[in-house]
Amino acid sequence: MNGLLDKLRDGDRRALARAMSRVDATGRTDPALEAHLRQSTGDVPWWGFTGPPGVGKSTLIDALLVRLRERGRRIGVVAVDPSSPRSTGALLGDRVRMMRHAVDTGIFIRSLATHLHQGGLSDATVHCVRLLESAGYDPLLIETVGVGQNELDIATVADLCVVLMAPGYGDDIQLIKAGLLEIADIVVVNKCDLPESQRLLKEVREELAGAAAARSGQPFQAPSGGPSADADDVAGDVEVLEVEAKSGRGVEQLLDRLIELDGARRTPATAACRRERRVIGEIRRRAASRCEQAVARVLADPEAKSWIARLDRGEVSLDAVIEQLAAAALAEVRPAASEE
Repeated sequence: MNGLLDKLRDGDRRALARAMSRVDATGRTDPALEAHLRQSTGDVPWWGFTGPPGVGKSTLIDALLVRLRERGRRIGVVAVDPSSPRSTGALLGDRVRMMRHAVDTGIFIRSLATHLHQGGLSDATVHCVRLLESAGYDPLLIETVGVGQNELDIATVADLCVVLMAPGYGDDIQLIKAGLLEIADIVVVNKCDLPESQRLLKEVREELAGAAAARSGQPFQAPSGGPSADADDVAGDVEVLEVEAKSGRGVEQLLDRLIELDGARRTPATAACRRERRVIGEIRRRAASRCEQAVARVLADPEAKSWIARLDRGEVSLDAVIEQLAAAALAEVRPAASEE
């Protein structure tokens, strides 16, 4: 283990790839490797990019990579892809958009499967990012699988969250109000060359302004007409930027704001808060995964069929069945925990 870590710190990309494979093989982390990675400094920026499928996350990250390399940065990217329902491995279609960087030794891109985890990230994501940090990459970009309304795990992992939206992808209002904007540090409306983008920009800004007013206890009056020249000011603490990732329009401005905002928040107090939030998120994901697996095993036991049948006949309550199920599942979880 120590030899592998020494090699990746010295820039050995094969060693880094092998270490990541050890982390991602089952969606769980090698205990020895995990213990080492918890010694990471926390000084390297972790930027998360999330949003519904098809809004252009990979295309935007590709454009940011070009500009970061122009500034002499070595960048690590962890991109979470949908899992194959058969193999649970990553379906790599989105990575095609970043293939021009495959031969650039200043960029390391790793695709991870979700392992059917529904939060938008795999359980191995955090440690793969920490491996990139150990290997000297800075900054580190995390792209989530295309998320819907509730998959918000990225908020527990990234230092800054960029939420991407684009006109014409589902019900814009539902996406705006569903929780995605609540985790955003910056909202990017991509494909701003499309005529519907101005309507989406107006809706996003009004929703953010309304949320900010609700927090302050002040009434909010939406501006009449289109977005005003100072429309970003009414959005509260969240900045709204227009980008056209394919042409590069607005990408430089986004990068400048990411660097500026990250620097402003890099204080001892905020760093401690981020580390605690990240660890709590890991605990929740690991506990939820283990409990789900234990419940599945218990339900597959022949004895569970009698509980199901009695519940179906109305002989016992659902709460009573869940109590028995929870006790049996806890017995399943404890031996797994003791193995580590």
